[in-house]
Parts: sequence; C-alpha cells; structure tokens
Amino acid sequence: MQVRVPAHERTVHPGLARAALLGVRRLGSGPAAGTAARLLATPEPVPERLHHVLLAELTGHGWPALRGAPEHLLDRPRRGEIADLIERGSLPELAARLPELQLGYHAGHTTDLSLEPGRLTVTHRALLGGAPKPAESLFTAAIHDVLVAACTGRRPAVTVRFADGSALSGDAPGERSLAGRGRVDGWTLDLATTQEAARSPVTAVRDLIAADPARRWRLEAAAGHAGCSPRTLQRTLAEQGTGFRELLSATRLGLARGLVQRTDLGLAEIAAACGFTDHAHLTRCFTARHGRPPSAIRGNGE
Repeated sequence: MQVRVPAHERTVHPGLARAALLGVRRLGSGPAAGTAARLLATPEPVPERLHHVLLAELTGHGWPALRGAPEHLLDRPRRGEIADLIERGSLPELAARLPELQLGYHAGHTTDLSLEPGRLTVTHRALLGGAPKPAESLFTAAIHDVLVAACTGRRPAVTVRFADGSALSGDAPGERSLAGRGRVDGWTLDLATTQEAARSPVTAVRDLIAADPARRWRLEAAAGHAGCSPRTLQRTLAEQGTGFRELLSATRLGLARGLVQRTDLGLAEIAAACGFTDHAHLTRCFTARHGRPPSAIRGNGE
C-alpha cells in the first residue's frame, strides 16, 4: 500500500524520517512505522504529520529512546559537511554551522545557539509556520547531543528547559516518559560537568567507537579522545584481558547485532555502517564470535 502525500503538506527529510523510524523499531513496530517504512522504500516523501507520530512514540519512552534515534544519522559511511565537521572535532565550528546545516533537513524551524567554554545553549524557534511541537524540540535536542558527542568524543550533560519553568537535568534526562511536558524553551549541552573523568579509559573508548563505528579508528586517536596516553590505554586493556583491536571488533559486532535484530537493513548496509569491509567480512567476524551467521538470528527475537 502506498500513501500519497498531498502537495500542500510539508514533508520530512528522508534522513530524519529514517532515524526516527529506526529508533521506533528498537521499541517494536506499530502502524506508523510500517507506513513510514513503505514510503522510505519508494520515491514518496514522508509527511510531517506521520513523522510527528513517530517522535511522539519515542518521547513516550524517554530520553534514551530519543537519543538512540538520531544516532542513526551517523551510521552510514561518512560524507558531507556534517561528517567533515565531526572529523575535524571543532565544537565552535560545529556550533557556528548548525543553524545553516539544519535548514537542509527542516525548513520550518531553526535554532539560536550560544557557545561558552564547554557549554552550548540552544533555543528552538519557528522559522515558518507554528512553534515547534515538544517532541520535535526534544528530538532536535537529542540530535545536538549526538553530534556534539561525536564531534568532541565526550558525552555532554543535557538540561532541557520547559516553558512552564521546569527542567530536566543530568548526564541524560531520565524520565521514562517525556510526553505531556509542554513546550520546550531550549536546552543546554554542558561538557564541563560530564562524568567522563570518572569513567575508565576502556568505557570511554568503547562509547567513542559506538558513536562512530565506521571511522578508521587507531589506538593513538582513540586514546587522545579518551584523555589518556596510548600506553595507558594499552595497559588498562591488558589488565582486562583484551586489546584495542579486540575492543574495536567487539563494539562493532555488538552494534551490528543490534541492527540485524531490530532493522530490515541489508547486510551490506549494516557492514558499512559498523565499519566492516563488506557483508562477507561482517559475516565471517559475526560467525566467529557468535557461532552463527547474522541471517540465523534475524527476526527470531534473540
């Protein structure tokens, strides 16, 4: 069944629609997800009203679900301006370019950003039409969270401010449901108060790889992002009975297994997203670790 979108209705950039769809599918697919998937498989655009349904589902499952969805914006082979900015690792440059780049994804809303040392403060406002819906603002905040973490190699602490004067604060706003909270005024991403220093180098590197699995990671670069020397990272890994290549492979395979189980992406696309040479390389590594090829676990709930 194809769903025709009226010519007068605003539509959503396919990258945003795909990210929301894959985020919802982590939680179990409903009718809206099925409709969005059919549209994305054709030249038909995804209407904004359908995208709002998917965002409302994500909002109902809280911040982890919201943040997990835009991670899919980065799970394809790197290309384009955003990828270049992330690769250079310059937060001031990313902040300066975000409003312009956002217009390529959504023409209806924009953000005003203020960058202080270690802190990015954002206001979400209308550019065309009405004010952003709460779920749209929360999804945009989650996108910023993901982009800043990928750019800096550190997970920011997020504070979301609501129009009624309330706020959700912490390393990640943790309410089970964010539905019904009302209009969002803005949010702050704070790198100065992250818990990064208290985390082990191994955990920091694992999170770093998971945020950008397709990157050609090297020990030296990963150690630098984690705030330690290559020798310290090697020693810490050895104390845990592993090494950098083993950690890299295990992290990528964990992400690949999740995509195999929760999405209908082809193995070639999953391989590219997770940093494997091709689908045959992914299958060999996957089988060596799990004793079965990816096709054996797809769709069986394991």
